[in-house]
Amino acid sequence: MKSKTYYIWGVVATPIVVMMALGFSAKANAVELGAASDYNVFVLGDISQNYTDIEGKLAAGGNVNFVGGLGSRLSGNSGNVVVAGKNLTLSNGQVYHGNAVYGGSANVSSNVGFPQGTLSKGNPIDFNEAGKELRGLSQYLATLTPTGKTTVQSWGGINLSGSGTAFNVFNVAGSSVSKANSFGISGDANSTVVVNISGKDVSLQNFGFNITGTDKQKVIYNFYEATNITASGISILGSILAPLANFNFNNGQVNGNVIVASLTGNGESHNYLFNGDLPDLPSKYYTPPKPPTRTQVPEPANLPGLGLIAIVFGLFRHKRNQATCLE
Repeated sequence: MKSKTYYIWGVVATPIVVMMALGFSAKANAVELGAASDYNVFVLGDISQNYTDIEGKLAAGGNVNFVGGLGSRLSGNSGNVVVAGKNLTLSNGQVYHGNAVYGGSANVSSNVGFPQGTLSKGNPIDFNEAGKELRGLSQYLATLTPTGKTTVQSWGGINLSGSGTAFNVFNVAGSSVSKANSFGISGDANSTVVVNISGKDVSLQNFGFNITGTDKQKVIYNFYEATNITASGISILGSILAPLANFNFNNGQVNGNVIVASLTGNGESHNYLFNGDLPDLPSKYYTPPKPPTRTQVPEPANLPGLGLIAIVFGLFRHKRNQATCLE
């Protein structure tokens, strides 16, 4: 009878190991843009926008002053759709599919709806730590060796051609971007594209983007030196990483993440979040704070595995009792 009992244990041991592995691996997913990854607009300071739309989530470490729609392209209850580190002012609009949270005070007009969420006080994001990580990421990406070919035409055309690898880096002068009247990018279908743009003051006005091969959700424009960016009359394809910049954005749209120091204007932000594959950020540029000492029981991610172990031991004991009765 012993051999029968051990056989039963051997059969169920494999799913236990698998379940435990799944539980532990649930924490291993990489986050490319840190705390900003899930936010259509992530501002380290203040945002003030009127009569516009942010299709995804909004977070700002300072004050949020917004007139328009927020979170319209999210699905179901998406948690915290609006996060204001300080004061929150909303009027003439709606927060779709989730909550609004503020750290200071709230001034929300009666004509602002929360059809699937609530308004409450809290501080769910450490914006100080997020700023350190995003500034470090921007600085690091700027050091990467270019892999593709950059062509700047005298008439204002900019063309970036990928080298055929899965990861492409380009360097473009901000002065060229400020004079551009077209901007083309080509790369492999799965290619992540980093466009490092130099210069403290950069403008993007009245020209179009054209991306072939890869997708706008794999393209990120890294304004690693910019303290002021202006954009108007434009549809930007890809995400903006400019953690030092005040972004004045009118009459246009960004199709990707917007990560800036502050944001003003009526430009729209469309919820095409960056899903490219960036290299790991070296500790030289950012070191996460050490997690607090934990004394509680194992994390919920591992509970299914522990529950399965308990069930298996129950079966093991039951079978052993049956075997004893038959002897």
